[in-house]
Amino acid sequence: MSQQSSTSSRVTRRAFVVRTLATTGALGLVPLAGSAAALGMRASAGGARQGANDSVGVGVIGAGIRGEILIRATKSIPGTRIVGVADIYDGHFARSKEILGDGIVVTRDYKQLLDHKDIQAIVIVTPDHWHKTMALEAMAAGKDVYIEKPMTHSWQEGEAIIAAAAKHRRIVQVGSQWSSMPGNARAMEILKSGRLGTITLINGGFNRNTGTGAWYYPVPPDASASTIDWPRFIGPAKARPFDAERFFRWRLYWDYSGGLPTDLFVHLITATHTLTGVTMPSKVMGIGGIYRWKDREVPDQMSAVIQYPEGFTLNLTATANNGHPQPPLTIMGTEGTLEYYANRLVLHSEPMLENYTYSTNHFPAAQKDQFAVNQSLDRATMRPKATATTKLAPPEEIKIEGGDATVPHMAAFYDSVRTRKEPFQNALMGHQCATVGHMVNISHRNGTLVKWDGKRVVG
Repeated sequence: MSQQSSTSSRVTRRAFVVRTLATTGALGLVPLAGSAAALGMRASAGGARQGANDSVGVGVIGAGIRGEILIRATKSIPGTRIVGVADIYDGHFARSKEILGDGIVVTRDYKQLLDHKDIQAIVIVTPDHWHKTMALEAMAAGKDVYIEKPMTHSWQEGEAIIAAAAKHRRIVQVGSQWSSMPGNARAMEILKSGRLGTITLINGGFNRNTGTGAWYYPVPPDASASTIDWPRFIGPAKARPFDAERFFRWRLYWDYSGGLPTDLFVHLITATHTLTGVTMPSKVMGIGGIYRWKDREVPDQMSAVIQYPEGFTLNLTATANNGHPQPPLTIMGTEGTLEYYANRLVLHSEPMLENYTYSTNHFPAAQKDQFAVNQSLDRATMRPKATATTKLAPPEEIKIEGGDATVPHMAAFYDSVRTRKEPFQNALMGHQCATVGHMVNISHRNGTLVKWDGKRVVG
């Protein structure tokens, strides 16, 4: 992976890097610029091209909270059929059959899905510590792969997934639906138009104020060592005695999760990379703490400062201690601000309107008069004559049709499986976005500034 911009470049109204709109996938976004070459793949790589109406056989690994959502999403997409579900809690089999019917394959051994001849695509919706192993085994078995975000449990794992996609000529799409939000195309048009001027700052965040928002998910009444395959859950992680709460609340523990930076931050990082075209930051600082929800390892509140070489800083916050609403992203430029709500945008026109009243009041009257003449100011207002009467336009609210982007995001994946066209949020982009989250965690846990040197994380 390499940085595509020098540290001296700036994000201006003319040079702001955005992707050209096309007609690929549900949102009409083209693949990440340059990523096909970086992955060593061609658009037609991997298997025979399917017809537009061919049905894609799907195997889902993991039918928990998010997995159940993706099962229902896939069921709603024409031209797909879920053949089997692998999980390690028996209740998830019952729920999957309620949605899909009794004819599906259910198994505790996900490798049975990899061996199934009627499955072309595997959807991985497991705890993070299983992503790499399952993805590599699925691709080696000839399956295309959809991996829920974050793609990796550590930044070092990303290169192996990228290499496997190239070696086996497989489609890999990462599951952060924020690259498929309905407002993205319009937001990109606004950024490309230069109406915001030079982008220097993006603020983003998610706030939650419930126990489930803090990942204290409910435990089913029948949870036990007989209904849960605990050894399969642990897998490559540290051995521990059976704990049903740890199983259902795995996001609370470093062994299986990266906490807020690789869960919520990765959504906002994905949106930022999608809208602006950046790939990797140069420097990252992260800090967080456990302030309210004590029975956990990962922080319940995190903040990050992420500096991009294109000339702007991304500030991210996430808390499980307050539910105050805010725009997921606020994109701030020298001539305007865009509040990004995924399916709603608010555009503020904010050109620089200089006013010298405050800063010249200490001048003697004669000197103030002369300064106004020298600077071509309107003497009554001490503003430049060109903008002395200019008034800011009211905010412009732009509503976009469409709701949750999970279905269109998955539909884009299944379209790539049929056409062999590389998806927008491919393995390279998934690696980059997850790595930024990992950098936040490394900075927080080590108490250091973390840098990206073009190939690896340093710090």
